[in-house]
Amino acid sequence: MTRAFSYRLTALAYAAILTACSQSAGNRVLPSGMAGPAQRSATGHLYLIVTMGSSRFVPEYPIVNGIPQATPDRTVTGFFAPVALTVDDAGHLYVLDHLTIKEFAPGANGNARPIRTIHVPNFLNIGTLLVDSNGYVYVGQAGHIHVYAPGAHGRAKPYAIVKPRGYPSGLAIDGSRELYVLGTTQEMDPYRVFTTHVSVYDPPPTLKRVRHFCGYEERSSGIDFGIGLDGRGNAFSTHTYFINSSPHGEVQVYRANDDRCPTRTSRVIETTNPALVEPVYIKVAYPYLYVCDVAYGYGGVVFTLKTTGSPQTPLSTLDVENGQPHNVFDMALGP
Repeated sequence: MTRAFSYRLTALAYAAILTACSQSAGNRVLPSGMAGPAQRSATGHLYLIVTMGSSRFVPEYPIVNGIPQATPDRTVTGFFAPVALTVDDAGHLYVLDHLTIKEFAPGANGNARPIRTIHVPNFLNIGTLLVDSNGYVYVGQAGHIHVYAPGAHGRAKPYAIVKPRGYPSGLAIDGSRELYVLGTTQEMDPYRVFTTHVSVYDPPPTLKRVRHFCGYEERSSGIDFGIGLDGRGNAFSTHTYFINSSPHGEVQVYRANDDRCPTRTSRVIETTNPALVEPVYIKVAYPYLYVCDVAYGYGGVVFTLKTTGSPQTPLSTLDVENGQPHNVFDMALGP
């Protein structure tokens, strides 16, 4: 993979998201069925990075019976250029804000002060931030994954640096703490083709790559972005078509224990009423699947789907800013 490709793929990611504010994508109208106000105790929260004008913030939407509600419980503000986030099991919020990973205490609200910061060397690593159950922090950095030890702070030296196949655009950890890194490569053959790769690593201290699988070459501008695991042997990614180059997108499902290259998807999830157009961010909490499509709602709408069934009608659609121009940069699930 060349440095030029790394920059190109990063630019494509931004272009896909910024397209949501364009006239062609932003004025798509969803049918009725938006998530309503919470009526019962939340079982978790959906976290988003949202930019709106000069504001950058993280709203935390309560999830009730699998459905994200329309109004956030809390909103953390005061960011400069946030591009990735994650949440640990205790509810600590981590946000990659320009060149700094900021950790916030559970329940942080408003212009909260981080309880810890880690400085990182590179910018524009959209959607690649994760923390495991032992406190190791993983962040995409210029085609690599930098791993920071529990308790690292300030200008800490990475505990390890791993080089996955493809430019990373999604991270996930399974029940045995294995790290899954989704990446994409491109080449001219003679037309530009894209290939999706998933590199799987043992947990620290070894961080040895134990498996790798990849899809077939895609002779179009569509690529996979983001990865989620359902704990039942399935890995989910969004297959999106940047800059409206195709009329629809989809969720592709791989066998999580695969070790072949190339390998076919085990199945595909498509939606109707509405159809996925430019799905980018994806998270899984079995049996629910959450997909942020940046073509809707002037900058991003979250679809609630089931992990099985196709085609399917979304269980709900969350219009993040009620039709006001905005952009979504990453999504997470947590307490």
